[in-house]
Amino acid sequence: MKQHPRKPLKSGDVYPAHVLRNEYGMNAENRPYFKVVVDDVPKTLRELIPYVERWAIPCDVTRGDYFDKQPEDDVADFYRTVLPFTDEIRAWLDEQPDDVGDWPDAAVHYMYFLKAHAEAYQPTEDELAARAERHAEWEHQRALKAAVSDAEEAFRSGDYARVVHLLSPFDGELEKIQATKLALARKKQ
Repeated sequence: MKQHPRKPLKSGDVYPAHVLRNEYGMNAENRPYFKVVVDDVPKTLRELIPYVERWAIPCDVTRGDYFDKQPEDDVADFYRTVLPFTDEIRAWLDEQPDDVGDWPDAAVHYMYFLKAHAEAYQPTEDELAARAERHAEWEHQRALKAAVSDAEEAFRSGDYARVVHLLSPFDGELEKIQATKLALARKKQ
């Protein structure tokens, strides 16, 4: 791992991710490689070993860089493939001793694997639709606020046609004072 030219890293040092990635080598290219001991893993979770060996990266900075350099389809496949196993993995990890230092290496790898899985989260179609709906509402409210602000200026300057143009799309949503100004502008234009 490339060391910072001024001083080596010590436990507890805090640097921005780009410094750790670029100057200290905590990047995808330097990610750790390991082999999971098959016999240390419950039989029902062994089919995940290739995923564990690829995605279980203990360092947050290195894992983030690795994720950033993977095709989106790979990340989505990882998330969806592992999702049905997460409760079983958690149950297995809950059976381990209280001190993580006493865990078999395979369990530690699966722990980091779960963390990586959480970071690979893929929203469902319903979640995407709800997000789009919230975004559309936010955009609508933003447009309403801008229209009201611009209409105030237009009303002050006597540009009643502009007031009607700006506020008409929001006719049923206007506060009483704005609705009154719109009605007056319609009469005066």
